[in-house]
Amino acid sequence: MEKKGSSSLNIALIHPDLRIAERNMLLSQCLCVLYTPKDEHFGIVPLEAMAAYKPVIACNSGGPVETIKNGVTGFLCDPSPREFSSAMEKFIGDPQMAEIMGSEARQHVVESFSTKIFGQRLNQILLDIARRKED
Repeated sequence: MEKKGSSSLNIALIHPDLRIAERNMLLSQCLCVLYTPKDEHFGIVPLEAMAAYKPVIACNSGGPVETIKNGVTGFLCDPSPREFSSAMEKFIGDPQMAEIMGSEARQHVVESFSTKIFGQRLNQILLDIARRKED
């Protein structure tokens, strides 16, 4: 974990080449996850973070709009330093809020994005298509 700025504030950069164990260790130690791609098609990172009980701060566009409940499982922001820093300040100022939102995030991922739920939705779509062909 790389420290930047304040001695009490740890910031870690998670990149694709990181081993899973290292990523999981960093996730376990962070307050929240920042996801900065603008107009990302879907993005697995917010789901992984929420599955690890971490709220997510992301751009209010693309995939995060579909996966993050603004103000419940994280914050959706305009892609500006001011918006992101404002959202980060909320968590830094109230770590308990981050913990509560992290629990909500975990529940949201389990209820909406687990492989079981995805499988059930896909199965229902296929059944609906098959029924329409029969009509």
